Amino acid sequence: MYQRIISLILSLFLPLSASGCAPSAQPGQTDREPISAVEPQLPEGGTAETPPGKKPLPSAPEDPSDGQSAPEEVPAQPGEETPPAETAPEEGASRPAPDPEKPMVALTFDDGPHAVYTDQLLDILEENGAVATFFEVGRNLSNDPDAVRRAAAMGCEIGSHSYRHADLGKMGAEDIAADLQRADEQFTAVLGYAPTLLRPPYGSMNSAVKYTTGRSVVTWSIDTEDWRSRNVEKILASVQGAGDLNGHVILMHSSYDTSVEAARQLVPWLLAEGYQLVTVTELITLHYGDPVVPNGTYGYSYFTFGKDVILPPGVELPEPQEPPAPQPETGTPPPSDPGGEDAAVVPEEPQLPADGTASPVPGDGSGTAPSEIGRI
Repeated sequence: MYQRIISLILSLFLPLSASGCAPSAQPGQTDREPISAVEPQLPEGGTAETPPGKKPLPSAPEDPSDGQSAPEEVPAQPGEETPPAETAPEEGASRPAPDPEKPMVALTFDDGPHAVYTDQLLDILEENGAVATFFEVGRNLSNDPDAVRRAAAMGCEIGSHSYRHADLGKMGAEDIAADLQRADEQFTAVLGYAPTLLRPPYGSMNSAVKYTTGRSVVTWSIDTEDWRSRNVEKILASVQGAGDLNGHVILMHSSYDTSVEAARQLVPWLLAEGYQLVTVTELITLHYGDPVVPNGTYGYSYFTFGKDVILPPGVELPEPQEPPAPQPETGTPPPSDPGGEDAAVVPEEPQLPADGTASPVPGDGSGTAPSEIGRI
């Protein structure tokens, strides 16, 4: 009995123990083989799929310093205004015409052009809206021909100072003509024309210089002696201490740095004093009211005392041209016949009004007679 019960119990427990037991590991073997992870496959197109329910992470902004090129500028759209490009000011802009009624001075520079100083002088003149007359030496034109052309384009006047700065007053007519002709060839090559003004070196002249060259001879009335002192203060004092400068011609040179520095102060000072800086030709024609004639000499006595132009014997200045009489406007009745009834009518003398001031002169509209332009 007891044996049958024990056999039954054993038959029940043997399957349970068999199912819960594992085979023991053999020496050198691990408990189980590692499971290799499966590498996810990228879908066609090369980007990983986002797991369901997950939002894609925003991509980091590109660093402009990582070698990537900067974005191109977006062109302006139609209707948008584009700021205009800046343009350089035109060189040699026209200046106002000189006023014959106002004081004027002619500033002149000899012995150029200089390779450096001529352009510096032109800078000073251009900055102040002024001009000068440059008496250049023919053989020096190769130093800076562009400066000579710039001076002419600015409205400055170019005169001849001979070809080699020789003492023309000690030379005969033929030698003078040969020297000036050689200078004219150099001027023509640079400017396209030969100057008509001549300043003899040292101011030295004889009858041949005055009367046979066909040029208008011009000297000066105020000598700064800048070539001698080479001192800015002395150069300025020679002009600023000369008194009334109206109608004068000032002599300087373009060969010295001290002359440039003096001009840097002198030009604005002259303008502040009320003088117009003009060319020699403008001074003669506008201030003195004379033509610039060939073989005429305009020297110290002319510019200082208003003396007559020195002319060859028997030659006289041409008579100044009278301005044309104003024509009556359309519809204006012709003047009355002097022999008619109007001739017998005597106009009444203008009466002073109650306030004591004179009434305007009939037909003038101003009450004053026109002023006469004379020499100073």
